[in-house]
Amino acid sequence: MQITSNEIANNKYMQIYLTEEELKIQEIQDKIKEYKKQKCKIGIFVTGKENYPEVLNKIVTKQVELSDNVC
Repeated sequence: MQITSNEIANNKYMQIYLTEEELKIQEIQDKIKEYKKQKCKIGIFVTGKENYPEVLNKIVTKQVELSDNVC
């Protein structure tokens, strides 16, 4: 599991990347509920085991490209 966070205009955004197996773990479910209690905007991205590192790499690469294009 990997979590990234950003704060924009006093809104906190959390992106959670995990596998289907990780999503079933109670500790992770509790962490997601805690973020919801904090009024965070949450995006959950679920992928299979075999594609997990590849998907994360693509997402992080895209985020870097987008942040490089911000004036």
